[in-house]
Amino acid sequence: MQQPKDSPEALLRSTTEALARRLTQRNTPVPALSSVLELIDNDEAELALDELVRVIEYFRIPVSRAEYDQLVTAATHLDSMDSLLETGVARFITA
Repeated sequence: MQQPKDSPEALLRSTTEALARRLTQRNTPVPALSSVLELIDNDEAELALDELVRVIEYFRIPVSRAEYDQLVTAATHLDSMDSLLETGVARFITA
């Protein structure tokens, strides 16, 4: 089922896919991002958000301002801003 494009699931999918594409283009794929997509597919958006920020933190994945804004919007909808704040994902924002 297609999610509205501003739903947390759609925002998380868009961000995860963008990160995966960019990392693959740079020849540094991060297979752990596929587990985030699986969680989204299984209607586990909150777990997907938690997993995504952990993957970003662990692999030190650069995040664009637009991607970060999408994460903030998804986290706000899910009432899960703690996920972003606890991991400090903001420090990985690139220009």
